[in-house]
Amino acid sequence: MFGSPAKIAKALRTMGVEAWRVRQSVSETSPVRLLHLIETGGPGGAERMMLDLAGNLGKGYDSTICLVKEGWLKSQVLALKMSCELLASNGLGDLGVVASLVQLARTKRAHLIHAHEFYMNAIGSVVSFLTGIPLIATVHGKSYYPEKKRRCTAYRMVAARAAEMVAVSQDLQSFFCRTTRVPTERVQVVYNGIDTRSLSNIPRNLKLLDSIGVPADASIVGTVGNLYPVKGHIHLIRAASMILQHRPKTHVLILGRGGQRDALLAEAKACGIEDHIHLLGYREDTPDWLGMMHVFALPSLSEGLPLSLLEAMAAGIPTVVSAVGGIPEAVCDGQSGFLVPPGDPDALAKQILFLLNNPAVAASVGNAGRKRVQEDFSLNRMVREYCSLYQRALNRKKDGHSLRHSSE
Repeated sequence: MFGSPAKIAKALRTMGVEAWRVRQSVSETSPVRLLHLIETGGPGGAERMMLDLAGNLGKGYDSTICLVKEGWLKSQVLALKMSCELLASNGLGDLGVVASLVQLARTKRAHLIHAHEFYMNAIGSVVSFLTGIPLIATVHGKSYYPEKKRRCTAYRMVAARAAEMVAVSQDLQSFFCRTTRVPTERVQVVYNGIDTRSLSNIPRNLKLLDSIGVPADASIVGTVGNLYPVKGHIHLIRAASMILQHRPKTHVLILGRGGQRDALLAEAKACGIEDHIHLLGYREDTPDWLGMMHVFALPSLSEGLPLSLLEAMAAGIPTVVSAVGGIPEAVCDGQSGFLVPPGDPDALAKQILFLLNNPAVAASVGNAGRKRVQEDFSLNRMVREYCSLYQRALNRKKDGHSLRHSSE
């Protein structure tokens, strides 16, 4: 997996020389040069958040997106005309990725590393140790380390090395610190933010419904999320079978791709509602489909702080969502949305029916959700908070300290 001993020894020698050169070459001149690291390549929340952040830092920053695989994310980076590097392992596994990053850090004369999720947080901490470049490490979800002692140990090492550790919700901060035994004061909370401009006053385009065979007078319940078990789509389908008993013109739209497609279609058929369930796959025109929804449902079993929820709220759609992860930090139950227990189709159906049957309440809840996102979950706010962390990390390095002191 890692090549011959001679190849490994050569790589280590080369990497050591490159790391020394990085420490000698980085200047303090503007702009701030950032390496953004992420392992995954699909259209998920962490990937989209990183794109939004890197693309909106402004002229004072020069970002390079560093990936380990081809796919959707690389195509998006290139479409946005952002700098992109595909890291090669050269047959050396993780060691090769580290070596590639060290070399890239020297070539780019990087000032900062911003890593996302477990693998790249771990890789980033090694590169930071070798080069002295400050690391900002963001944790987006809970699926990478629970009950895995080696990963918990690795994350304690990341926290010890990182200039800044970030969680995307208070719930995730608490979970992360409890699971890894990293002190709470070592982890900042920076909520995800979205650009709300394209989500205001979305026109209803009935041609979209016609394209999938849905009548114009249908009640539309929708959700956005990859087709993974943790997203709980099966509970929405089961809830739909109850909703249809009271509102037979209801249709459910599920936007997202993933391995559960066949299982979800089978569940819809078993419930006898396959004609009312529409799996639309990944869509680039998600805002247009949000404009067709009367209620947005998010039946997830676990979450960090989902961008799809924030986007639905910004579009003024009343939401019914699982009370998991950081969702209750965004949704005030009964005011800017409705919270239901995860894995409970009955509760999900009850609240969706309430909104469909009470359009005035639905409009009020949708407006409150839009206001909530505009005030507290904007892209500008997220960018400002990360820029503050970047500057703090740079100032600390300038003062001769790579880590945040526990007394801060």
